[in-house]
Amino acid sequence: MKEKKEFVCYDCFKLRTCKESLASWIFFFIALVAVISLRAMSIFANSSPMFAKMLWYVGVGGFLIFFIYKFRYDQILQRELEKTDLKDKLLSKKELTEHDKEVLGTIVCKLSSKKDKINYFFIFVSSGLALAIAIWVDFVK
Repeated sequence: MKEKKEFVCYDCFKLRTCKESLASWIFFFIALVAVISLRAMSIFANSSPMFAKMLWYVGVGGFLIFFIYKFRYDQILQRELEKTDLKDKLLSKKELTEHDKEVLGTIVCKLSSKKDKINYFFIFVSSGLALAIAIWVDFVK
C-alpha cells in the first residue's frame, strides 16, 4: 500500500512567517545570473564570440535549472489545490480546514515574495540596458 505524502510548506507555515527557504534563494540567484548572462551575451556577440557563447550557455542552463525548480514547486501547490478543493470552498464560502488555511497561506506568501519583484526588476533593467547598448553598437557607433 502506497503511503500518503504529507504536504510540507517549505517557505511559510513550518516557520510561522513568510520567510523563504535557503533553496529558494539559491534558485533565485541562479535565475539572476541567467538573466544577466543572456542580456550580456548581446554585448559581447561581436567583440568576443566565444565569451558570448559561454554567457549563452550559462544563461540558458541557469534558466533551465530555475524553471525546473519553479515548475516542481508550482506542481506541489497545484496538487494541494486540487486535493483540498480550495477554490470551490472559497467560492462557496465553505468552512476551511487548518490544512486548507496552510495551503492558502502558502499561496499568499508566494504571491507576496520580494524575490519575484526583484527578478522582474532585473529582467526589465537588464533588458533595457542590453537593448540600449545593442542599438548604440549597431546603429550609432
